[in-house]
Amino acid sequence: MSEIDEKGDKIQDIPVEDVRFKEDPESIYRIYSVISYVIVLVIIGIPVWWQTTKVYRAPLPLEDMFNIQIPSMMIRPDSIPLSLEYDILITIVNPEPEKLKVDINSNEIAANLQNFIHTLTPIANFTVKSQWLYLVDLGIVPVQGADHLMVYEHSLTHVITPLEKKTWAHMSPRPSLNLVIYFPHCKSPLYVYTDNKVRVPSNAFLNLRWGGMMINNADVESCKTGFYKPDLKPIVDTFLTQLQKLMYLKSLQQEDVRELEMLRAWEMVTSTRRTLKSLAQLLIEINSIVISDEVAEKIQIALKMADEAVEFLNAGDVASGLKSAKIAYTNSEAAFSDPSLLALLYFPDDQKYAVYIPLFLPIMIPVFMSLVTIQKWLKSKMTTKVKTN
Repeated sequence: MSEIDEKGDKIQDIPVEDVRFKEDPESIYRIYSVISYVIVLVIIGIPVWWQTTKVYRAPLPLEDMFNIQIPSMMIRPDSIPLSLEYDILITIVNPEPEKLKVDINSNEIAANLQNFIHTLTPIANFTVKSQWLYLVDLGIVPVQGADHLMVYEHSLTHVITPLEKKTWAHMSPRPSLNLVIYFPHCKSPLYVYTDNKVRVPSNAFLNLRWGGMMINNADVESCKTGFYKPDLKPIVDTFLTQLQKLMYLKSLQQEDVRELEMLRAWEMVTSTRRTLKSLAQLLIEINSIVISDEVAEKIQIALKMADEAVEFLNAGDVASGLKSAKIAYTNSEAAFSDPSLLALLYFPDDQKYAVYIPLFLPIMIPVFMSLVTIQKWLKSKMTTKVKTN
């Protein structure tokens, strides 16, 4: 209310005291109770809820990852996947074990591949495995020739899919280099021809993304006796040639191996930087991806070692560049495929609000409405203080 002096001028506004707070002495306790609820739920509860439900992201050099320079190099689409570990899977296929017993030792074949494996150890680790398949045909219909059956190279790609279902390649986490030796039926020998109808001397074919196959025909005398012991030398020579082509290695000479090391190092650097840039784009676009401290450390190591690898390679230090590139590639792949990144990927913010709002809204409405009561109580206290003065 306003006070008027003797001249009729308004000199002061005095707030009107709310009689409810004066007549009810216990109202002060209800006011304190409301204030405590507001402090607990609004001032303390909401910040705590926000901090405990937000996505944790360790500090990352996102700008460096997003603006990373990727080396321009030719991409080989028809090649085995890039990896630091490979399985060399030797598969021996005998479609008629009851008619022809084949005496071949896969361990001897593996022993003859050790020189190749040892030479490429700086590039990748190789694990040799072997298996036998019985009662398995090629899956294609050969063409009848004068005294033998013929299969053409373009049709041999159809052999891979049905054969791969029966091999152990899909059971390994590592890419497999398949080396298959097939012993045809004794009734008619089988030979591989080019699309120009020229017989292939090695009687083998190669798929650069999968591996190679060699067809080994038993001689007439072995077919009569039902026992065949093939010569390992042409088999091993064919497999070594196919492995070199799969790895894009011209020969086992030192200069060719060094060229392959250089190529693989650049491929790893390129793959590392593409992985880091893709991860940065995902982090910018999707806010619910978690980045733990371990993942952040792997990303930083990958970024640093990729830069070091480029410096070494440009300086001509292939060995050091390959070593740094392998560390960078390992850490980038481990960071990109870490399971913790997907911890909250399928629980975005809109779903989080949809879950928590029905829980908090019924509690918060009375609390916010009680703020009106607190406001009136504060006005009443001010009025009392003014009158006292």
